[in-house]
Formats: sequence, structure tokens, C-alpha cells
Amino acid sequence: MGDRTFRRPKTDKRMTVAKQHATAIAVSLAMLTTGEHAVAQNASELELRLDAGSTVSSRSRAVPMRAMAFTPSVRYADSRMTLSGSGSAWLGADRWLLGNSEATIEAYTPLLHGVRAEVRANANRRFLDPANQSDQLDAGGRLHFMRQRAGIWLGSGVARPLRATTVSNVNVSSGGVWTRLGPATLRGSVTSFFFTKLSSPDTIQGSVPCATLATSTPTTAIDGLSSIQSTASGCRHQSRLTDFEASVKWEHRLMELTVRGGQRMGDSFDATPESRQWASAQAAVWISSQLAAVAGGGREPAQPTRGLPARSFGSLGLMLAYWPIPRGVVPVETPLSQVQAFELRAAGTEVQRITARIGGVESVEIMGDFSEWTPMPLIRRGRDMWELLIPMTPGVHQINLRIDRGQWIAPPGMPTAKDGFNGEVGVLVIK
Repeated sequence: MGDRTFRRPKTDKRMTVAKQHATAIAVSLAMLTTGEHAVAQNASELELRLDAGSTVSSRSRAVPMRAMAFTPSVRYADSRMTLSGSGSAWLGADRWLLGNSEATIEAYTPLLHGVRAEVRANANRRFLDPANQSDQLDAGGRLHFMRQRAGIWLGSGVARPLRATTVSNVNVSSGGVWTRLGPATLRGSVTSFFFTKLSSPDTIQGSVPCATLATSTPTTAIDGLSSIQSTASGCRHQSRLTDFEASVKWEHRLMELTVRGGQRMGDSFDATPESRQWASAQAAVWISSQLAAVAGGGREPAQPTRGLPARSFGSLGLMLAYWPIPRGVVPVETPLSQVQAFELRAAGTEVQRITARIGGVESVEIMGDFSEWTPMPLIRRGRDMWELLIPMTPGVHQINLRIDRGQWIAPPGMPTAKDGFNGEVGVLVIK
């Protein structure tokens, strides 16, 4: 159809008379998130971020650590895989420290009857302060059953701590559910950790089962002959922890708010009182399409599988985010695959609110018989949200969408009709 901005003749309106009973369906696709992978993720995405700000972390009987943190990160995603990586540099006590860092690869099978298999491998480093650091490798898989606005998943995997010498491999089992309710995404999960922990006998309570480890030490008898004496030096304890966690992510125009909380179940040796409950929150306000102010804080539980204690934390800073893939670096996707969500709702008498979620683009326009086929630009409301209020009378209408002044297309999820120019228009009914 090309790049055209001409006015269509009024005779085009008659082309949809046969479809007056069609219903305009606005389909909102679930976004690709850690627990809520998109049902249809066709477009390639490249996201770059740089977080910079002040952070403070404190734990029991320790001096709080304050530092400036700089965290660059990158994430690439398409319909089959996701690659992501990040690293932090902390400036504290007049010296630089390597903070949290992580590299992850995820792969997915094609969606079949709402079911998809997912595998994941991860290497990460956690840094609380110079005395509390942990490296870990983990891998796992899960089955995800999903619909447009909800899903459920079950998974299993194994983790290998590299710095925690008292813990062997950790078997991880998990399950969860998620759903989207308007601008909010709700998520709940249950994660069970099973591992073997080596401790000294005096740290094990009498009620906790313990397998004593014997070590052999050479001794010298009175007659000068050597002998072997066995002594108890440690205790191998089978540990199991179960974490229940819930989170809510709410997005509205220029604001994003995430709140999470959890409860830990387990015996007192593994689940200490300060780690039984936890909660945290983070808010981001988008100053522009690529700049946001971020603030957060809360409480994190101990991680006995990694030897890290519980802590309280707070942070305040700025985030530079989201640059699209430069055209020519990867094959350019079709405009339709770039639209993650397109919705039209009543906003008053004969007024409709159009909302679109399209990331990594510079302009979004619509036109139709309601605008006499004159292009109307949508207004950016955040990093990937676009919005426009338009007057629209009840009845059957035609509408087209254009991204970055490319070709005109029918919005996704709507019935379509031929437009007489070897193209298609979306058909919607306003009651």
C-alpha cells in the first residue's frame, strides 16, 4: 500500500455494509516477563539499560554499606529465545567493587495448544558487601500452559553454589500462576529448595536429624607405633525450604509500580526468624521515553543455599532504557509483529481512547473514515505506550495503522476488509 496520505473516496465506506454485524475485538497480548511469557512474541527486541544511583544495604549486627551503583544491562528476545546480561560496579569507601552480575539464556518451543516447553541456564553473582558474596550456576526447565491473559507453569532444576562450601547441589522445584487484570499483572509462585548442608555439631539443635561425619587422624601410641583415631567433625543435615511469593506489577501511562512479598516455610535451623516474611516495592516514573526516575526498598530473606544473610535495602536513582534494534542489524520485522497490544475503549459520549503498546519505534499513526482518511499521530505515554482520544460516532468504521511512516496495516485482532487498493483495513463496530 506504500506511504500514502491521500483522502479516500466516500464510496469506500460501502465496502463494509456486508459486515455490519462484525464485532471489533481488541486483543491485548501478555507481555514477555520473567513469569508471564508472551503468547505471541514474533518481533525481535533489543533493550539496553543503564541504572545509576545511590544504594544502601544493611544486615543484623553489621554496619550498613552505602555506595554509588552503576548497572549496565542488555536483553535480546525473539520468538524462540532470550539472551540477557548485566553487571554492576559499586563505588564505596573510595574504591570500586564488582557488584551483582548475571548472564542468562532461555529457549522456548513453539506454542502448541497453549503449551510451551522452556529451558533456562544462568550464571550469576550476588554481592551484599565485601564479606558476603556468592557465585552460582543453575539450569532448569518448565512447562507453561497459557492463554492471552493468564497462565500456569510447573518447573524443576538444579543450582550449584560456587562459594558456599557447606552446601552441595540444590534441587529446585517450582510452580506458579499469573494473570493480567487491566493494567496490572498478578503473579504467585511456590518454590521448594532441597539440599544437603554441612555444619559443625554444636550448631545443630538436638531435634534436627543429623548424620555425623567422622574424620580420621593419626596418633602415636606409647610403643611408638602409629594408629588411626576417628573423631566427629561435622554434621550433614538434609534441608528443605519452601517459599511462597506473590507480586503485583501495575503500569499506568508514565508510572510502573511493582510490589512483592513472601513467606518461608521450613525448620528453624534453615528458616531463621528474620527470613520468615519479606516484602519490597519499586516505582519507576518515566520522565521521557528513555529516562525514568527509580526508587525502591524493602526486606530480602536469607539465602542459606548460598550462605547469604537476610538484609534490608533501599535505592534511588535514574534509569536510561530502551534503544530499538538499528534497522539493518537484524532482519526488519513486519509492522504487525511489532504491535504487542492494541485496544480501543469508550472514553465518553462519542469519544474513543486508542491505546497501543509498540516498543522501539519513533512514530505511530492511525487514520480512517472517522478522520476523513487524514493521518492522526498517537501520543507517546511512556517507553512503549501510545495513546490518542478520537471522536467516533456509533456504527461501523474502518481504521488503519502506520508505524514509523511505513506501510498502512489493519490493527491486530480486528476483522479486516479489502480496501480497493490491494490492501486491508480494520473493521470495528462502535455500539
